[in-house]
Order: sequence, then C-alpha cells, then structure tokens
Amino acid sequence: MNISISTAHNVDIDYTPAGVLDRILATMIDGAVQLGIFLLGIMIFGLLDLPGSSTWYFILLTVIIALYHLVCESVFHGQSLGKLTMHIQVVKLNGKKLTFWDCMLRWIFRLVDISISSGAIAVISIMISKRMQRLGDMAAGTTVIRHEKDVTLKQMSEFEAPEEYQVVFQQASLLSDKDIKIIKEVLREVRKNSNYALLGPLTKKIKEITGIETDMIPLEFVETILKDYSHLANN
Repeated sequence: MNISISTAHNVDIDYTPAGVLDRILATMIDGAVQLGIFLLGIMIFGLLDLPGSSTWYFILLTVIIALYHLVCESVFHGQSLGKLTMHIQVVKLNGKKLTFWDCMLRWIFRLVDISISSGAIAVISIMISKRMQRLGDMAAGTTVIRHEKDVTLKQMSEFEAPEEYQVVFQQASLLSDKDIKIIKEVLREVRKNSNYALLGPLTKKIKEITGIETDMIPLEFVETILKDYSHLANN
C-alpha cells in the first residue's frame, strides 16, 4: 500500500508507509537513547558534585528527556535518532513543510498513544488507519513514511552537461519534457523543505518509466538522469 502526497507544486508522489515494526524499533532505539541521556546526566551530576539540592537537577534532566521527541522531530525535519536509524520520517499529508506545531501535536498525543497505553493505542490506530496514522498523526495531519538512506544534498542549480560529457543512461531519452520538469520541481521541493524522503519515490518513478536498473544513490541518479537528458536532447 502506498500513500499519495501532493507537493507544493501539485506533484503527486507515492510513499511507502513505515510499517508497525519499523516504528516500534525506532521507538525502542529512541528509548535507549533517552536512557543513555539519563545515565549520562546522573554521571555528570556525580562527577561535578554540584552544590544544593539534587531535586532541581533531576527535574531538569527529566524535562530534557521528556522533550526529546519534540526537539528531534522539529529540528531534524521529522526524524529522531531512532527514525533516522530505521530510515523513516514524519511528513505532512498535504506535502507542506513539517512545522513545530505539527511536532507539538504529535508530542502531546504521544502521552495517550504510547506512554499511558504502552504503545497499544498507537499500534491499533496505525493498523486500522487508512494512512497508517496514530492519533498524533491524525491530529497533526501527518504520517510516517519509509525512504532510502539519506544522502548529502548538493547544490543543484546547474544540470547542463558539458560538451565532452559521456551519457550514463541512454534510457533518459524515454523521459518527456514534462517528466523532466516534474523532476526538477521535486528537487526544488527537496531543497526548499529539506524533505530528502522525496528522493526515494522520485527515483522509483524514473526507474519505472525508463526501465533502468542501478544501485546508484538517489541524488546522484537523479542528477545523472538530468545531465543525460540534457546532453541527449542537445545532440
């Protein structure tokens, strides 16, 4: 089952939703990270031998751990360390950029979805929801999708191939001008909103149209396709 999301440029992209197991494993990894933060905090407190009551220190440490998911998802574009490890990401269903308030809603509902019910409500909600959403996702208009491993996004203002350029994929000629326009629009969307998850579905679509089989990383593949198309179209 795929989830179709429209970008700001009205380009429909099909995503593969993150499975329940992926999300559970990500939550377990995040739990381990939070435990590590707590133990590290205790160790630092012991080493520094801070004066005064330890109560306020423990309250501060508890707040930091409690805010872990909110801070991570709002700063790292819908990913915590657990989600990053599992290659999954929170995205808006309307294709817009994930905001702090979206992350806040998900974080507030986490208390019901996961904390109080030990994750039972979240699992049931994800399994019966059409778009595999927990209650927090429904409130924020988000879902969690699976994507290929992130790569560093390079500057992509120029895709014109030099005269001596050697075409890598001759099948790039099977793409239409409209296809190329969409590819460039999606890449602009990726750069603007730091939504790297778009690269996986975009690569999949290009491969379906051209029949290309390659293990090239998504960003390199898309840039190569644009250069190949430019060179083939002008020669």
